[in-house]
Amino acid sequence: MSNRLTIKGQVTVPKNVRDFLGLTAGASAIDFFIDDNGDVRIRKAVSVKPRSAARSSAQNRSRSFDRNGCDRVLALLSGSFA
Repeated sequence: MSNRLTIKGQVTVPKNVRDFLGLTAGASAIDFFIDDNGDVRIRKAVSVKPRSAARSSAQNRSRSFDRNGCDRVLALLSGSFA
């Protein structure tokens, strides 16, 4: 069974493989391993950071961004050096 790689480097994990590994959309992750002989294997990841925790971390970074610094960068990009 082969699947085409997208331009973003993504590939669909076939349904029978997802079922075998017990993967559910949005709640599961997989680990990739390269064996000594060059074979690539996947398995269900043991510990997965919840998506909500990753999202809140990104929100905290965006809140801490210096708004004034953003305005200066936009001014430089637009050509209006204030």
